[in-house]
Amino acid sequence: MRGNRMAEAGETKRGWRWWGGRIDTTEAGSRFEIDRYWSLSPDQLLERLSTSPAGLTSEEARLRQEQVGPNRLRSRPSLQPWLLFVSQFKSPLVLILVLAALISAVTGGWVDVAILLVIIIASGLLSFVQEYHAGRAVEALRERVQPRVQVLRDGQLISSSPEELVPGDVVQLSAGSLIPADGVVWEADDLFVNQAVLTGETFPVEKHSGKAEAEATLAERTNCAFTGSTVRTGSARLLVCQTGMRTEFGAIASRLTLRQPET
Repeated sequence: MRGNRMAEAGETKRGWRWWGGRIDTTEAGSRFEIDRYWSLSPDQLLERLSTSPAGLTSEEARLRQEQVGPNRLRSRPSLQPWLLFVSQFKSPLVLILVLAALISAVTGGWVDVAILLVIIIASGLLSFVQEYHAGRAVEALRERVQPRVQVLRDGQLISSSPEELVPGDVVQLSAGSLIPADGVVWEADDLFVNQAVLTGETFPVEKHSGKAEAEATLAERTNCAFTGSTVRTGSARLLVCQTGMRTEFGAIASRLTLRQPET
């Protein structure tokens, strides 16, 4: 339920309007921003998104991506190696050792100072090497493991990168699929989704086509599937309504990274 409260909170900050767990931005393709899309029927959504059950054309998808941007979350830029090395000396333990070295220097204990400096530098180097190699390994793994989604384009089911999805796309889901965008279930066959990452629910939730109440919380939107959730059983077709940072997952991620106002 904690995820629900975070996603349903509304506030205005730095030009972003939070409402129902999503972000409205002036440059994020307002043409495709549909307020409370889960309360509309599939036919209404098709009309509002200017799409069809056969999906978008490749050209239309390309044009839409130019407006809304790629379907991905903003990632924190990686630190330069020297900045990463300096950051190793910010831990409380290292600072205590530095303070001990300063005290030893004031009292004339130069042998203790030398020992402490060796410990501090060795600890920093070891931590730097471990974190640097771990970061490189993660980047290499990310490049090698590129998820794919099945999406309807030009009336044909093709394999595509999740980053290429745009509002109006129709995605084919099956057991084991990672849901790549927020959307409404167009048709479903015994579909159960694990959305614990957003709602904290212990068991998979059954999803089906239809409408939900306009004020429904995330857990109550049984006609929707959300980024970061996974399909446990069944199959479905998902009409994409929100992508990237405008998804529920993206809204929570942005909220967590916003600075708290100074008091």
